[in-house]
Amino acid sequence: MNSDSTRIIKAVIFDLDGTLLDTETLSDRATLEAFGDAIPLEAREKMRRNGNVLPWEIKSQILGLRGDEWIPMVIAYGREHWDILKEGEEVSGQPPPPSV
Repeated sequence: MNSDSTRIIKAVIFDLDGTLLDTETLSDRATLEAFGDAIPLEAREKMRRNGNVLPWEIKSQILGLRGDEWIPMVIAYGREHWDILKEGEEVSGQPPPPSV
């Protein structure tokens, strides 16, 4: 019998698709928080009533994609539908620092 300090790992579970942990909802909330007040109040309220999830219009396009694939799509959606994040701006709404 092993003591507590020498336990043997018998199994490892990887949840890469959000089946065990609802990482999709956390991702939506983090995205909306990053956009913050740049999203018009009416749109923020509608998403809040729907559980703080992204609109299905964009959500259906990004499901199953990696972050580096869906982030540009969400930013493009925000530019088109919420008139935010003009070219050269970061999510904070501040322009990036000048290049050296």
